[in-house]
Amino acid sequence: MKRILTAVAAAILCASCAKPDERVLDNDCTLSTLKAFVYYDSEDVSKNEELDLLSGMYLPDKGSASFTFPEDELKYNSSTLQKCRLEATIPSTARLEMTDENGLGLGFGLEGWHDLYNRSIYFKVIAANGDVLQYKVSCRCKF
Repeated sequence: MKRILTAVAAAILCASCAKPDERVLDNDCTLSTLKAFVYYDSEDVSKNEELDLLSGMYLPDKGSASFTFPEDELKYNSSTLQKCRLEATIPSTARLEMTDENGLGLGFGLEGWHDLYNRSIYFKVIAANGDVLQYKVSCRCKF
């Protein structure tokens, strides 16, 4: 009986010394979607238009996109495009940080209202392993 208990104790001690597999950090910092919500009725905020800002010219490896708003002066003008909400889809292990045109951090996420009237927005996506991809999205309105 003493030998069995010793063997069980030795097995438990050996098993507890096993190191767990180290997690491999993801290097994915791609942007899948970038949506803009344009609130074109100041009286009723439930009226909005959802646009995919990557549906224009988008170069994922360069982090550059250019989007021109449709020709609808009632919905897309200097007034309605000053208060837009943005929503991005990135890998679950990455994080997004807003930046200025020089790459200096302004805050995490796409919080708050954004002015998209003939402006560019800058941000970076940081992968879990620390890889960074800078993005610049230029928005233009024909009116």
